[in-house]
Amino acid sequence: MTDPYIIKICDAENKYLPLLFDYCRSLFNGNRLPSHNHLHHYRVWQYAKDLLLGLSYEGRQLSTIEISLLMLAVFFHDTGLTKTLDEDHGLESRKICEKFLIDNPGAFSFKVDEALKAIERHDKKQMYVKNSGDREMDLLKILSVCDDTDAFGSIGILRYAEIYILRGISINILGTRVLKNMNYRIGLLISQKWIPGPYLKKHSDRFRYAYDFYEKMKLPDSDPCFKNCRNILDSYMSEVYSGKSGIMQFASKLAKSEYADTAKFGTLLLTDLQDNSLTCR
Repeated sequence: MTDPYIIKICDAENKYLPLLFDYCRSLFNGNRLPSHNHLHHYRVWQYAKDLLLGLSYEGRQLSTIEISLLMLAVFFHDTGLTKTLDEDHGLESRKICEKFLIDNPGAFSFKVDEALKAIERHDKKQMYVKNSGDREMDLLKILSVCDDTDAFGSIGILRYAEIYILRGISINILGTRVLKNMNYRIGLLISQKWIPGPYLKKHSDRFRYAYDFYEKMKLPDSDPCFKNCRNILDSYMSEVYSGKSGIMQFASKLAKSEYADTAKFGTLLLTDLQDNSLTCR
């Protein structure tokens, strides 16, 4: 017999996913930002479902309305990047969501204030309470954790590179800047004692892979490890960011590389792009 909570999550997804996904996709049409487009928002929702199930196993469940609000927040949190590439883009994302709600007055029949606040504040990491006793969860924390999850692994490596390069960060200091941000993100995740252990373990491993990659980006230009990492990022920007290739095709190409490190990157990227712990039909 199917878990009633899984049914609840899938019911919310079946009700809202087509509308939210299509609207989010339309916002990124014509915007060259594959690292943060509708597929990023969709992946964050996949991570959110996985996290909700992990919490459920520990006896903590969201209501139907809370699940629906989380979906709304997930699919709008980075839409503000279509207006500005600033780190503080949450306010623009909130404005876009508010317009969506005006355009679709019957979509959500309950108050959405909590979702709007989460959208606006999702990248203000200081709003976490960073202490070892932080066991309380809320919509903002769940959204932020799942967003951070997509900053790890092979997909996270590419997302960091694209958005930082577009913000004018030189490739020579890319490693230093990314590692500083990654340390901040993982520190916040570890401080959140409400996150289920298996979820944290799985994505801590993905964090380590991305972290090691950017450690290599701090090596001298002549180092073979640096060259391989640089080649992956250059290829992504010239193929995927430019629109010449889709990210799945890019991942498949890397996975077939004769170079072991490149092939591993491609294989892990395919996993990041395809990993759905709970698939609703």
